[in-house]
Amino acid sequence: MDYFYFTLPVFIFANVTAFTPGPNNIILSTTAVKYGFNKAIPQIIGIFFGFLSFLAICLFGIGKIFLIYPSLYWVIKILASLFLLYLSYKIFTSKNFSDVKENKPLTFTQIYFFQIINPKGVMVSISASSLFLEGKFSYQLEFIIIFLCFAFSTFSSAITWAMIGHLFRKITNDQKKIIIFNKVMAVTLVGCIILILI
Repeated sequence: MDYFYFTLPVFIFANVTAFTPGPNNIILSTTAVKYGFNKAIPQIIGIFFGFLSFLAICLFGIGKIFLIYPSLYWVIKILASLFLLYLSYKIFTSKNFSDVKENKPLTFTQIYFFQIINPKGVMVSISASSLFLEGKFSYQLEFIIIFLCFAFSTFSSAITWAMIGHLFRKITNDQKKIIIFNKVMAVTLVGCIILILI
């Protein structure tokens, strides 16, 4: 029963933070709308391994560096905001489907390394390691429970957001509506940037 009471809040926290809108989810939906679900698969895998790599680093104790030196987190915020601003511009000005050669979806490598400066992911990882490594059980067991909860939520939310984009593409295979969708997603991403900097 103790394991259940430890795991439940971790599981809820992991799913709430994974499924709520953020840079990863907006990127996945936009990619799936523009290029189809298959093109979003490398991004799903990149987000999965990228986020879990950073989470593992935080669970190993490196996340405490951000608590000791908060200015490092501001550096990440600024870098991420610049990248997301550029991405917002590219999404906003996008006009066609995947036949546009100059605009390509983010690759596995790009989205993997983006997780290092993704403020939402960084904050969630630091929070998870600070909140849930309580010492109630062995360090190894708590590490595994936290890691597995986030592995499930990260993978399932990434697939869900990519499917939302893909379904939108299927339902409204109309270029004008896709352009509107891209503009809405770009503005939403700018909204994320504003929230990141607040």
